[in-house]
Amino acid sequence: MRNRQERETMVRVLVVDDEKEIRKGLVTQLPWAEWGVDEVSDADDGDTALELARRCRPDLIVTDIRMPRMSGLQLIEELVRAGYDGSLIVISGYDDFHYAKDAFKMGVSDYLLKPISKDELSKAVAFALQRMRERQALEQNRSMVQQGYESAIPKIREELLRELTEQPYRDSQALRIEHKLEQLKLSWLLQSRLRPVVFGIDSLKAIAGTESPSDKDALLAAMGERLELIFQEKSPIRYVLFRSRTDDWIALFGEDEGNGFADVDALSAEACAKVSEMLHIRISRGCADESGTVRELYEVCRRAVERLAHYKVRGISAGSDEEEPDGDERLGDPLSSAKGIVELMKYGTQQDVREALGGFPKLVKSWNVRHPKDLQQRTFEWLLDVFRTAQRTAGWRENAWERNPIVLWEHLERFDTLESLQQQVIDQLLKASESIKVQSDSRSQIVHEAMRIIKQRFQENLTLQTVAEQVHVTPVWLSKLFKKETEMNFLEFITDVRMQKAAELLSDLTYKVYQISFLVGYQDPVHFSKLFKRKYGCTPQEYRNSRGNQHA
Repeated sequence: MRNRQERETMVRVLVVDDEKEIRKGLVTQLPWAEWGVDEVSDADDGDTALELARRCRPDLIVTDIRMPRMSGLQLIEELVRAGYDGSLIVISGYDDFHYAKDAFKMGVSDYLLKPISKDELSKAVAFALQRMRERQALEQNRSMVQQGYESAIPKIREELLRELTEQPYRDSQALRIEHKLEQLKLSWLLQSRLRPVVFGIDSLKAIAGTESPSDKDALLAAMGERLELIFQEKSPIRYVLFRSRTDDWIALFGEDEGNGFADVDALSAEACAKVSEMLHIRISRGCADESGTVRELYEVCRRAVERLAHYKVRGISAGSDEEEPDGDERLGDPLSSAKGIVELMKYGTQQDVREALGGFPKLVKSWNVRHPKDLQQRTFEWLLDVFRTAQRTAGWRENAWERNPIVLWEHLERFDTLESLQQQVIDQLLKASESIKVQSDSRSQIVHEAMRIIKQRFQENLTLQTVAEQVHVTPVWLSKLFKKETEMNFLEFITDVRMQKAAELLSDLTYKVYQISFLVGYQDPVHFSKLFKRKYGCTPQEYRNSRGNQHA
């Protein structure tokens, strides 16, 4: 028999009596609809009644006690054996206490003697149907309570595991914790050393967005489902997986006497890679390097969380310092000062900016930050410093970031890894670079001004530093601009200017060669002669003689 919950809402009655007149009278002459009954069927013997009961599932059966082949009591016994849970009313022409006692033992709600009055049967039907409804309500409530408890189990388990991993263990709560773990079939946690692994989605806020929390929950749920599937298939040791309050997934692996924790690192790395590929996102993990009991779980889990945060802040290339280029033309570290960055933005190409920002991990390393929040804050402050310097030194007139810096912060705060923040910094500086270029002079004017100063003052002891100060750029950047604009570095250019002037002076015989050396800025005539020969292929004197001037 099907449970009462599975039945349709309409109320059905089955009348069973071997006497046709009585049976038809019960079916057709009584106001069943007024009593709340929707359908009335009948059977003339117990076998037929049993078959109809199985097929139609009546809520109430009204049966005669004495019938051929199968009595009413035998019918009731078969119904009870088959799991029938409706109501039963027995009708009998015999006032026999033995029959009544047996009937009530089997759950009959009423025992009526023939001839039956309409009022008597009405009361019996009302009582039976009320009893049926009360039983249905009780069963429904019990089912709802059971379903509610079963649906709450994952949440109860999650809350308990969060308590164990996110706050220190309290001895005063030991009995409660042990009891709950046993209820949740997690008592094995009490007998094992545990090693946590924390899995987090990189830049979750940027991926899921901030307008729809359901998008984030759906993404996290999908991540948890896939991690669960992988661990079910691959993990040789017991584990439990749950979502933390900070939207990470934490797996607690229990030490196995045969396997220990040897496979946890490889398994968690494989899970990261597979889930990242399945969901088209990047997932990072933090593995605790040691295990602990339930009492120590808070500390070892905290270390796993710190490792995840360190990995996000450190980036893939952390700890590998790139060698700086040698020679006079190297720029050094272009990110070492805000002024140098602004010059890069003002005079450099997009590729220059991108290449310079390749050193961002090294800059972050110098900040010595340990958590993504700290990295976001320092990046925000660094960008503000660059923007302020651009206003002050490059005449940048854009100030939206200054009017409402919270917009910039909220944007950066969505990215929680070194790699993603590095890309945001590149994007911000490239955008600012384009704006600065539109509002400022071209870089060639800087070089032209420097060339004018050199040509006017070449006799002086000019240095890259002094000329750079005159044109308001750093020495390293002036050197880079010279190379791009003239295909000569600063020293080569000033030497070329001096040699050209020396060649002009050599045609004037009133000057001795050593005097010309002084006039073009060289105190050492021998050094001057070497530079001149390198330029013209002959000494100053040979150059003068070749032009028909014979006097030294």
